[in-house]
Amino acid sequence: MDIRRKVIIDTDIGDDIDDAFALLLAMNLDLDIIGVTTVFKNTEQRARMAKKILTDFEKGYENVPVYAGHGTPLEEKAREYDRLYQFSEDLYDEKYTPISTDPDDAVSFIIESCIKYGRDLTVIALGPFTNIAKVIERDPEILSNIGRFIIMGGAFFSQYVDWNVMCDPLAAKVMFDNVKDIHALGADVTHKLELDTKDDAAIDKFKNKKDVRGYITRLYGLWKMYTDKAAAVLHDPLAVYYAYNPDVCTMQSAPISVVTDGPARGLTLNIIGYNKIRMNPYYKSLPNVHTVAKAVERDLIIKEFMKCFK
Repeated sequence: MDIRRKVIIDTDIGDDIDDAFALLLAMNLDLDIIGVTTVFKNTEQRARMAKKILTDFEKGYENVPVYAGHGTPLEEKAREYDRLYQFSEDLYDEKYTPISTDPDDAVSFIIESCIKYGRDLTVIALGPFTNIAKVIERDPEILSNIGRFIIMGGAFFSQYVDWNVMCDPLAAKVMFDNVKDIHALGADVTHKLELDTKDDAAIDKFKNKKDVRGYITRLYGLWKMYTDKAAAVLHDPLAVYYAYNPDVCTMQSAPISVVTDGPARGLTLNIIGYNKIRMNPYYKSLPNVHTVAKAVERDLIIKEFMKCFK
């Protein structure tokens, strides 16, 4: 990828640590981030966390606008959400204030950027797809006309309900049904990217640093304590690195349908995966065909990510 290509990152930073890792990797790769939007539950606190990471990295990223987007999934009623466990009171400092906490402003920002930059824009969606669905509600074609639309979400070669889809299945359906040729990195591939003990120890050395790496390392410690997990999986960093170097994944075209009802709610069905697809009476009306990850160069992405902690 030409690193001068404009990038928008839509993120649910503040739950799994991989969103913070992804934002750090994007800056370490010198991507031209023109904006960050947050999604799912407490989006203002997520926006303040993103703004701190951008500000502490410096190198011009402190000027990147951050918008708090939609916290409520499409089929739910609006309500107040609890404080994020990674959030700290110092983030209420004025310098971490997002450009807007009106979720419709986040949607407008994405749409206006699509119009302004067209094929020179890449949108990377790393969280539930509520903001994306809201964009499509306003303009069903707009995300099909940019340079590339990349998501981390779904699972296309195993029966697995991914978090980003499960949190708002209807939004995922709106997205897969309307956007042409999504580049989708599914959890069945990203789960191969768990950090090993050596890499985890290398990150831990930064926990007392006062720079952005120190802040993210401390968030990582909170995540491990809160989740009782041993090491992170680089779900979202893969999506960022794929924008920079698509050769990191083996991709395959596949028509994708999202299940929104019943016990399989949230499943992203790769229709051609069925051996008897031609017996299906709906075969002639397949859903949109997208580009989905089937394999990943694990050693390459781990190596490139760990450069953030050199």
